[in-house]
Amino acid sequence: MAYNKTSPSITIGDQQQDQRLLHALPPVDRPSPLTAVCPRPIPNSYWATPLLLACEYPWTPKNPNKPKLDALLKAGVRTFIDLTESGELLPYAGRVLSSRAVHLGIDPETIEYHRFPIRDRSLPKSVEEMYRVLDVLRDNETRGRISAVHCRDGIGRTGMVISCWLVQSGVAKDDDEALEVIEKEWRTVEKCNRYPHSPETGPRFEFVPNFHAFQPVVSSSSMSTAVVGDSSSLGIVSA
Repeated sequence: MAYNKTSPSITIGDQQQDQRLLHALPPVDRPSPLTAVCPRPIPNSYWATPLLLACEYPWTPKNPNKPKLDALLKAGVRTFIDLTESGELLPYAGRVLSSRAVHLGIDPETIEYHRFPIRDRSLPKSVEEMYRVLDVLRDNETRGRISAVHCRDGIGRTGMVISCWLVQSGVAKDDDEALEVIEKEWRTVEKCNRYPHSPETGPRFEFVPNFHAFQPVVSSSSMSTAVVGDSSSLGIVSA
């Protein structure tokens, strides 16, 4: 399938397969912004890479019959990375996520949920914590899985993590280019008129170039993770 970077629209047949084909292209040859050719599953979301979605909190308990979770699952998201703190919002890991997958005919055992809590309007407690998030993203990219990263609004914490990943994965050559990618994608998001910038705060912008000087050794056993389909871990396991 041929893609023209300057094309304003590309018909997506099998969206998930086409996005994997896009991912196989060198970053410089991919359409920009990606959301122009990869349909966003919910209004306040954007594709940072063909396998990585940035979005707001995807659970809407006040409207349980039309949850955002369904839209993400239909878009192929199989790994959820939650940056909110425990108790910040009503949780969806475990029973809720599993039941929505079953409702859509998706095997719950194919769904993964990871929590890496970052306080709202703050930075990670350590550089190592950021690398733990990136390790999960790298693992999922290697397996060809589509992941979604979110906080409460999908602006600050999410933008910071996505920016760090774009540099670490080589999609962006440096922090300036990563932040430019985020800015271009963020302009396509519904709530950008109210919140014009992502990652939103100065310290988070500064965190992106600063953390790359560190190369910590991170044990996979230290990651906060829960696999939805595993009845022994239907919930949040604290790091």
